[in-house]
Amino acid sequence: MKDEVQREVLLDVKDLTVRFAVGGGGFFSEPRYLYAVDNISFEIKRGETLAIVGESGSGKTTAALAVARLVNAYKGSVDLAGTDFLTLKDEELRQARAKMQFIFQDPYSSLNPRVRAEKIVREPLDNLDAVPEGERQAIVDKLFEAVGLHPEQQRLFPHQFSGGQRQRIGIARALATQPNLIICDEPVSALDVAVQAQILNLLRKLQADFGLTFLFISHDLGVVQHMCDSIAVMYMGKVVEYADRMSLFNNPLHPYTVALLSAVPSVDKKRREATKRILIPGDPPDPLALPKGCRFANRCPVAQDICKTQEPPLNEVASGHKVACHLVDEKAVSPL
Repeated sequence: MKDEVQREVLLDVKDLTVRFAVGGGGFFSEPRYLYAVDNISFEIKRGETLAIVGESGSGKTTAALAVARLVNAYKGSVDLAGTDFLTLKDEELRQARAKMQFIFQDPYSSLNPRVRAEKIVREPLDNLDAVPEGERQAIVDKLFEAVGLHPEQQRLFPHQFSGGQRQRIGIARALATQPNLIICDEPVSALDVAVQAQILNLLRKLQADFGLTFLFISHDLGVVQHMCDSIAVMYMGKVVEYADRMSLFNNPLHPYTVALLSAVPSVDKKRREATKRILIPGDPPDPLALPKGCRFANRCPVAQDICKTQEPPLNEVASGHKVACHLVDEKAVSPL
């Protein structure tokens, strides 16, 4: 029975698109749009973790914000446990937000400096009527214990905590409403390396203890390798490769993915010697004047004429392994 639950798809995102108007739109000119997220699809099974990775400007954080309705999607659907999150309005949306929570990147700015830690964690419970008021303090006590904080720390203000402790408060706040999905937006990038490991281990422990499902946003493939079950690689608003963790790290197919993985540091001397560093030349294309073909073509070391004229579809070339590259065929071999 447990395996069946693990295989159930909790979040199913289809054709998600986010665009922003940029200039124009006057009496005599048409508005111009920047497509930060362009027609992407992915799914997450209950109890698992999907990572969306890519460099700055790839659209990964915007995609996560759109899933959580923190920015407006232009089109697409976000099915969370059978409910299309993008169609909810007013009170329905407010109640549904309890099932999808966010852990933000910066533990310093995401907490109200004038509110004690106890109230920060309790606030989601106070905003909903589902939990009787008499039971809320007991829930807060359990959450502080679950994230490794002491009961007496509930009376402290955020400035009295370290960065790692503040992120633990943010994690406790996200857990308060017992959400179906937790979106982690670069949750350790603002922390010291030693503290990063502690927070990542805590997230994995909480996932095992409570059956949590994570959408994990990161630019660090080293972090992703130890946290995630499947990975979607984004470039300029598009998913260019999508696979389970083992397939992607053992057999990366898209040239962009291969280049990203070649930059991941390793303590294994043999692995370092066997890995050829692949540099990505040039700059990404202008997001307001995207090329007709592959958006990576102008930086790809093996690009051909077709890459510059035709946009590659995201095709499944192996079981569960999808790639958007004209140069990858059914043999699933990277052109690099």
